[in-house]
Amino acid sequence: MNTQSLEPENRNKFGLWLKTSITARMLMVGFLTIILLIPLSFIESLITERSFRQNDVVAEINDKWGNDVIVYGPILKLPYKHYTEIKTLNEKTNTYIKEIQTTIKYSYIFPTTLDAVSDVNSKTLHRGNFESAVYTAQMQFSGIFSKPNLTARDIKDEDIVWEKASILVRTSNLKGIKNEVYFKIDNRKYAFQTNYINNKNYLDELESSFLKPSDVPKEKDISFSFNIDYNGSKLIQVIPVGKTTTMQMKSNWPDPSFTGNFLPNDETKEISKDGFKADWKVLHINRPFSQQ
Repeated sequence: MNTQSLEPENRNKFGLWLKTSITARMLMVGFLTIILLIPLSFIESLITERSFRQNDVVAEINDKWGNDVIVYGPILKLPYKHYTEIKTLNEKTNTYIKEIQTTIKYSYIFPTTLDAVSDVNSKTLHRGNFESAVYTAQMQFSGIFSKPNLTARDIKDEDIVWEKASILVRTSNLKGIKNEVYFKIDNRKYAFQTNYINNKNYLDELESSFLKPSDVPKEKDISFSFNIDYNGSKLIQVIPVGKTTTMQMKSNWPDPSFTGNFLPNDETKEISKDGFKADWKVLHINRPFSQQ
């Protein structure tokens, strides 16, 4: 009888102790927090797993569709004769014989003007519950090559092998190029061949066939144009190789992020829910590299 009568009293004392003891309250809060952290750890693990899976799916989609695009060119590749004096000892006469050895080296000339126009259409590709934003870019390039002055480099005009001149365009994402690429001068077209470089630190090269003598800027300026259509993802970069480089871009992507050393002109930049328009102008004095 005494034990049964004490049980309610003991419970009342325990409840009163919980109400009055700060230590007891902290212990109860800590215990409940630990209990709640268990399902939260499972949720965090699931979020981390989904995040890794999202990155894997994006990398897989982009690798099949096309990665980021970098265009570095066009560049006029001019071979020239380089002379080296070699001295050989004649043991019989104990004198040196001088010989001139001729080798071929290359000079790389950037255009005087380069105008780039890009029309970019973005869309989303899905893989299960995951997605990746990709784009199709139609890029048009035009400009002028002027006769190079290589005397400052100790290269004489008569040593330049003009008949072996060609055009280089260095670029990433060869897999994403959709059409054949031709370099156009007047009504003539020069097909590009691929110089694949198996090194992530360097861009791959598209090199044209040898230019005809009339299409080389030996006596006068030449105008050129070429188009490249890409399937790509993440970003587009154009190196401002022209002495004056202008670029215009429009896209249906509503949230662009402008990176690189040069931002678009604020006066003409337009961003809306339907996409954006932007243009750039870069002078040779703005760049950290020379014109040739």
